[in-house]
Amino acid sequence: MPSPFTLGQCRRMFDASSPASAPLAQPVRIDDRAQAVLDHPVLRLMPDEVQDLIRDRGQSRSLQAGECAAGRAAIGFVLEGALGAFDRKNIACVGLHGRGSMFGWETSLASAFVPVRFLPMLDTRWIEAPAEDLADLMGQAWVEHVFARHALDRLARVQAEAACNAVHQVPHRTANWVLRLYQVAGPELRTTQAILAQAMGVQRTSVNAAVKALERDGAVRLSRGRLIVTDPARLERFACGC
Repeated sequence: MPSPFTLGQCRRMFDASSPASAPLAQPVRIDDRAQAVLDHPVLRLMPDEVQDLIRDRGQSRSLQAGECAAGRAAIGFVLEGALGAFDRKNIACVGLHGRGSMFGWETSLASAFVPVRFLPMLDTRWIEAPAEDLADLMGQAWVEHVFARHALDRLARVQAEAACNAVHQVPHRTANWVLRLYQVAGPELRTTQAILAQAMGVQRTSVNAAVKALERDGAVRLSRGRLIVTDPARLERFACGC
């Protein structure tokens, strides 16, 4: 696995990015786009018009674990991995998007697009379409309805994340992040302590000590660029639960 960016490198790259300057995602063959609709458990239940738009104009994006990037004014459907989204000031994680999740509905409503910073916690692949295309296709009322269903959950997540950062110690926060990744990706996590440290905004040495404690307790096992959850119940007992 390639070495992840440091937090400073990630911030510099993010600050230098913009929707105007970011390279376009690679076009996807129509067969691959059709398969993406079938592979995504929510997208395949979306209205036919949305599925047709993805089959016609969908673009594929992928990032390796630890490879930072700025979000675009697009609505994405995660096919595999776990994509952490952080606010521009890197204060809190505003969403952890695992396989089968969606993100980006708010970009259809904002008068000025403000990108988030993406930090893949695992190798992540998703398909996306321009937010304005979906808004034009389905109408503002439909987009507002979908966005409203996600907005309260996202607000609660941000508040919980900020409170967690303020009151909980690194070992319990580390266990909580590992538990969240386990819940979206299963027991074998291709991630590193350095990536966890980036997500939490703490020193890698602190996360290393926390992971070692979890390993001694039998909750996880380390294996060459992988973190394997061996006892989810033990992990959950140690996590802060935010």
